[in-house]
Amino acid sequence: MLELEHLAFYDHHAHGLYHEPLWRTAPLEAYFTEAYDPHILQRFVPDTLFYRRSLRDLSELYGCDPNADALREVRAGVDYPALCRDLFQRANIQHLLLDDGFWPDRLWSVAQARERLPLPVQRVVRIESELELLLPHHDAPGTLLDALEQVLREAGRSAAGFKSIIAYRTGLAVEPPTPAALERGFRQDRERGGRVQDKALLDAALLRGLQVATDLGLPVQFHTGYGDPDLDMRLASPLHLRGVIETPAFRDLQVVLLHCYPYVREAGYLASVYRGVYLDLGLTIPYTSVSAMQTALHEALHLSPISKLLISTDAQRTPELYWLAARWARRTIGAVLSQTVALGDLTKAEADWAASRLLWDNAVELYRAPVAEEQASHTP
Repeated sequence: MLELEHLAFYDHHAHGLYHEPLWRTAPLEAYFTEAYDPHILQRFVPDTLFYRRSLRDLSELYGCDPNADALREVRAGVDYPALCRDLFQRANIQHLLLDDGFWPDRLWSVAQARERLPLPVQRVVRIESELELLLPHHDAPGTLLDALEQVLREAGRSAAGFKSIIAYRTGLAVEPPTPAALERGFRQDRERGGRVQDKALLDAALLRGLQVATDLGLPVQFHTGYGDPDLDMRLASPLHLRGVIETPAFRDLQVVLLHCYPYVREAGYLASVYRGVYLDLGLTIPYTSVSAMQTALHEALHLSPISKLLISTDAQRTPELYWLAARWARRTIGAVLSQTVALGDLTKAEADWAASRLLWDNAVELYRAPVAEEQASHTP
């Protein structure tokens, strides 16, 4: 199997870490599932392959017995800021893009991550989060969308890209709304307050965001496939994005299909026939079994060009998830690329090239390099 620990990892999709008081009180089981039902966490998460494999990995990391009680005991005594720095270094993650629209009140901001981690950190702007911040301050959908466009254009000056979670709300079958539907949806969501849920308003906001991304030459990440249980996975297949991808105005738009499980083959197909489509296997790695991780990478490579496939951690809350995801990304890539050599798809030299593309080069080419002020704020 190819050994890839020496290769740097460009983590193009992740979220912030817990503030220390929350990290010290958070249940261990919650890190190993997308579920949030307390009964699932307590009764069933310990029976998953991801949890059991990770328990052994973390016990090896901390030098303790491979059981949850021993792990909790040793974690209680660690220096949390030092642990965060150490695990990023151990994972050899050397560039990080953060979607800061997830739990902004509980997790480090992009600025805090820049101050506390030994690597460059850039922001990915979540379109729906910006929409929700603006909604209470506007009394018409037109002024709201104009304000959103202004915010996104300003944020895009330094951001690495944009992100959409519309799959969680109304699905990926995005289409321009009629004026009447947009007005109705705007009024309903404004009266409800909080989370924007109307399809017409969400579609209109996303299409405005995609135009901004196209104009600025920035990629847009889409959540696809599985996630939290408030997601309707039937609406999260990347195949639904065909209407967006084929829109003439978005001909030059770069779309990154995140996660993809179980729609990995579909995502690979889209990447193979549309020039602006890329796919990612974060969350699929490491949240599934060893066999499933390898199968997903094989299936992505059925059709997708190597130069359009990326890996991320999709880690959040605890630095251990970053370390676990990076460890299993390298192991999965090493195992699968070794099989491609054995089967005659690649030569050894081509497999080495492919490993570098997946872990670093593809992301470097796709995302904007840090601007001067971001580079200056990074202290190794």
